[in-house]
Amino acid sequence: MRATAASAARRLAAPLALALVMALMLPGCASTKGLWARIWGSSVPGPGDGAIEADADLALRAQERLDASDYVEAAQLFQQLKDQYPQSRYAMLAELRLGDAYYLNAKYIEAYGAYDSFTDRHPMNDAVPYALYQKGMCWFQRMNGIDRDQSPTIQAINDFAYLVEVYPDSRYATMAHARVAEAMNSLAGHEFYIGEYYYKRKDYAAAMRRFRGLIRAYPDSGYHPRAFTYIAEYQDLLARGEIEEGNQRGAEFDSPFNVSEGSGTGGLF
Repeated sequence: MRATAASAARRLAAPLALALVMALMLPGCASTKGLWARIWGSSVPGPGDGAIEADADLALRAQERLDASDYVEAAQLFQQLKDQYPQSRYAMLAELRLGDAYYLNAKYIEAYGAYDSFTDRHPMNDAVPYALYQKGMCWFQRMNGIDRDQSPTIQAINDFAYLVEVYPDSRYATMAHARVAEAMNSLAGHEFYIGEYYYKRKDYAAAMRRFRGLIRAYPDSGYHPRAFTYIAEYQDLLARGEIEEGNQRGAEFDSPFNVSEGSGTGGLF
């Protein structure tokens, strides 16, 4: 998964190059053309290459370490750039790329903090949708199996939902929709797992609440056929008089989003 995350993060960051360059560059800086050609693979308008100043050199070295998959050294250099040159035009780049260095090294808590700091400090920057998406991905990468705590899954959905709400036309919003579908399927799997657990213990009322709630709250999940199978089996047992119907009146489905009947995914999108 780490290799996949690394390649995906590089692909996502590439379209941000020009926007970040234009936001960070000062007109007429002689060193920027060659520097950014090396960092981003494309040049920006400038009078030509010249001596690279200390902050630019640090930015270049940090990016080179990131490209070489030396994420620990890259993170240290980006942090050094932030600390030593807070007024540098490269400091904003360092804030964002620090998050990438942590993320690519599977340091998702640290990465989340870096991306969160970037969005707080630069709310109007063109890279904010990317940073918001990466915040969601930091939770997404920490998602557990269906038999484990689903808190990271819920947090991922919340962050992706915020991205979609604030930047609905962003390409990252489209990508967030796909991730939410995966996360919602994980929640559906969790409900099925609990329902199956109750069913095997012959706690049929609790099992039916989970299965019926799953069908209602997660209409597009892949667990519907199996949930319907258990419901049909339960109804067959009732019809044959082998069990008595549990008292389900007034019981509510324990959805993390408090989904009411017919509301689908609770108006997330």
